[in-house]
Amino acid sequence: MGKNHRHQKQLKSEKAKVKLKTKGTKQPLPKGLNITDASFKVKKIVIREQLKQQDATQILSRRKLNVKDLLTRLQHYNSTVRQDAIRELKDILSQHAADVLNVQLNELLKGIAGLVLDKEKAIRREALKALNLVLSPVSKDQLLPFCNILISYLTCAMTHIDHNIMEDSLLFLDILIQHCNSFLADNSQKILLYFLDMISKLRSQAQPGRQLTTNLNSKSTSMKWRIKVLNSLQQFLLAIVQNKKNAKANTTVFSSKVYQVQDKNGYYPIYTPISLQTCPINVTTTHSYSKINKSLDLEALQNYIDLLMPLMFDSWIEVSPKSQNSSYVQLPISEEAACLLRCITSIIQSIIEYLELLEKDNGTVTSSTWFKSKYQNVFIKNLLQDFPYVQQKSGSRAKKSQVEITISSSGDCLEQNLTLSYIYIWFTTISSNIKTDKLDQELSLRVLQFITDKLEKWNNNQTFAVPYLIKALRVLFLKANKIWYKNKVPLGDILKSVINGYLHKNRRDLEVQLFAILREIVMDHNLGLLHSEDAFKDFVKSLPALLLEKQIYDSTIQMLNRVVLQYRQWIQKELEKNHDAIIGMKQLCADNT
Repeated sequence: MGKNHRHQKQLKSEKAKVKLKTKGTKQPLPKGLNITDASFKVKKIVIREQLKQQDATQILSRRKLNVKDLLTRLQHYNSTVRQDAIRELKDILSQHAADVLNVQLNELLKGIAGLVLDKEKAIRREALKALNLVLSPVSKDQLLPFCNILISYLTCAMTHIDHNIMEDSLLFLDILIQHCNSFLADNSQKILLYFLDMISKLRSQAQPGRQLTTNLNSKSTSMKWRIKVLNSLQQFLLAIVQNKKNAKANTTVFSSKVYQVQDKNGYYPIYTPISLQTCPINVTTTHSYSKINKSLDLEALQNYIDLLMPLMFDSWIEVSPKSQNSSYVQLPISEEAACLLRCITSIIQSIIEYLELLEKDNGTVTSSTWFKSKYQNVFIKNLLQDFPYVQQKSGSRAKKSQVEITISSSGDCLEQNLTLSYIYIWFTTISSNIKTDKLDQELSLRVLQFITDKLEKWNNNQTFAVPYLIKALRVLFLKANKIWYKNKVPLGDILKSVINGYLHKNRRDLEVQLFAILREIVMDHNLGLLHSEDAFKDFVKSLPALLLEKQIYDSTIQMLNRVVLQYRQWIQKELEKNHDAIIGMKQLCADNT
């Protein structure tokens, strides 16, 4: 019974098979004859790709694929195909960028920028490298019509649900800052909020503001992720400030000229060559007076500061060590804390610079006063209470018995400490009517002592910190001097250190910058308190020696003219003493020219 059933099942399966039948009316071979039919048909195997006629002048990849084919493969469902395509496209761009970009810039930007949102990390990194190759040779005018595409992909990446894509969006932002920072600055009001979304979330409706978040799904710690975000925010704010400065430098101020109508005047010019300038017209976007400005204005900046500053201070509290409560003892901090401190101080410095630029446009100082009244005390409490800082060695812990050893064998956080000094000195310049209390006077003396010590021990390995030192000295001497003298904080010692630093000829990078500050002090007649210092008087007496050098700059002549008009009695003996040598040097220079 079972065997018969199995046989029936086998027959049914055989009948279900497809039967191949011959076409036409071909008769089968007769039976019983020893005949073999050797006839057969031949059909070519044709592949469509082989039918394409490749142009001899066309740029091809190593697998004989042109740019159009590679762009098509960027959308393939297989990740390996996408990765091979972006690598070959990158190779073509590295060798033939100019030829490819002149024809297919739009397709390249759309195709490559779309891969920034790819789920595979290797493809995203290759896409960023290729995008950098595309943007490097392209001018800003050529890139302007496609900036909206790049901004759209950037915002999608910064708000992506995949944390890995969100991390790579910061690399994407760095590339855009490098090549199209002006357009990013115009859209800064929208982009800045995404930085806050990366590290924080909104509180409940009962409590306005934001609170920090933790990333449990990320391979790196929450603090490392915040440092990455704040570092990108710092670079973005620097780009905004620089774009604002460039816009002000390019603004041409036209002066009106009045012509008196007389009978002898036959005609009047309606233009002058001085007032002519090239005015480019942007035909890619439409503008209207009712359009909302996407750039960062004063009110939007204040609202953003109110959200950002508490988040930065809360992050610092998480990594800052316990206070030592001692005067001028460098507090050792970890490498992570040093990186965070660098980001925080740079961001606050950029905020100050942008506030000053906006105030120059508006003609007011209300925003600086608001910023000082709201954040000066918080800044001093969180960041300046343990000033200055020093970075301890990685992997070592600073115990009470090992504090001195740790300090002597670690970095000095020079950039962070100088920026903290600049911010504190700037805060003191806002209001000159309120006297500083004992705590402010103590902090002022601590800041002065730190800057003075660094000037006296400056070495050639600290060239990177010269801009930060010059900013602090400039705001101290040119803006804060009256306030500090009024509160019995003299600047004679630090002025003497600056003069000694200028006279130290082995530090050329610092010497030129310090001389520029001293020249501004000499040229400003309002700095009478600084001019009364003995160190300043000795510096003025040494100025005639500059006329004995082989090269004399216009700035030096202007400074000497100012000194002769205001402090003639200080340098008269030196000029009379070196009169013949100065004349001889002048004749020698004239003969050489």
